[in-house]
Amino acid sequence: MPVLQPTGLYTWLINDLLNEVIIRAENKTSDALTRAPIWVRDSLLEITSDPDFRNEFDQLELYGVPYTLTPQQQEYMESNLLPSATANVATLDILIWQDPPTNSIRRKLMQSHYQKADNFQPTFSLPTEWYRFSNLIGFTPVPDKAYQIQTRMLQQHPINDANLPQTQILIPRDWNEILIWAAVERAFMEYLEYEKAQKVHILLYGDPKHPDRPGLIEGRKKRREMENHRTESPLRPVYRSICFKA
Repeated sequence: MPVLQPTGLYTWLINDLLNEVIIRAENKTSDALTRAPIWVRDSLLEITSDPDFRNEFDQLELYGVPYTLTPQQQEYMESNLLPSATANVATLDILIWQDPPTNSIRRKLMQSHYQKADNFQPTFSLPTEWYRFSNLIGFTPVPDKAYQIQTRMLQQHPINDANLPQTQILIPRDWNEILIWAAVERAFMEYLEYEKAQKVHILLYGDPKHPDRPGLIEGRKKRREMENHRTESPLRPVYRSICFKA
């Protein structure tokens, strides 16, 4: 019987990985069952929040709630733009409907910086740029009408803090192996077995001394990469000599 057993056909929980984590961590302590969910949780949050992997977990991308801007108000609390109980890791872009109240024509706003916005006297028109300042989202020019906007965002991986083992893992199944080893690395660090932790780290991320041997993470081919390969691979013409089969 395999150690890894999914809760459902396409549903994996933290609980489904715990036995394998404990086995690979050498069953060091009697409280492993209470610590292992924490190791997996921290590994899951670390990997999915890593900016180097921002483009790889499209499962964590979602739309914010539609929000109507107030005429002549430049900045808004970010929480107004997000679904409830959602932590925003990164705002990917913001869409604006430029024909209120019909709201049938939308386009993307360009990302800017609050210091750039501060350099100019405020004008009132259809916004073309957005910027962040702390937990505020601002727009330039300042909206002159009640335009509707909506964010695309990358959420922090949801965690069931009330029942940690029942947290559903949203990223693809082929990341389970990485999550298990990342949790094992944390286990060895907690046991103060740093040499073993270092070996696991090399297994995950590769050895800088041997760049020709990438780690497990580097070997993952993501859904966007596979889609781009199918849609953007150029066709090479084949040139044959006039003497071909002459």
